[in-house]
Amino acid sequence: MQIRWSDAGKASARCFMRDDQDGLREVGLAILALADDPYPADAFHRGSYHRLRAGRYRVMYFTDDDVITIERVDRLP
Repeated sequence: MQIRWSDAGKASARCFMRDDQDGLREVGLAILALADDPYPADAFHRGSYHRLRAGRYRVMYFTDDDVITIERVDRLP
């Protein structure tokens, strides 16, 4: 599987880089794990739309054949 970041995905992750580098490192590891298993059991799946929780963050992504596109990274309250 190939992992791509949309422009919106990059921008949303960049908002947290200064404040929480450890949290974003955890997000990065979770995203890398998607290459091996794009449908983890603890994620929410609806068609090609998926949500994955990584620590204090939620990663929203889409799958299309062999491409995973990261659409957004949000911090949970």
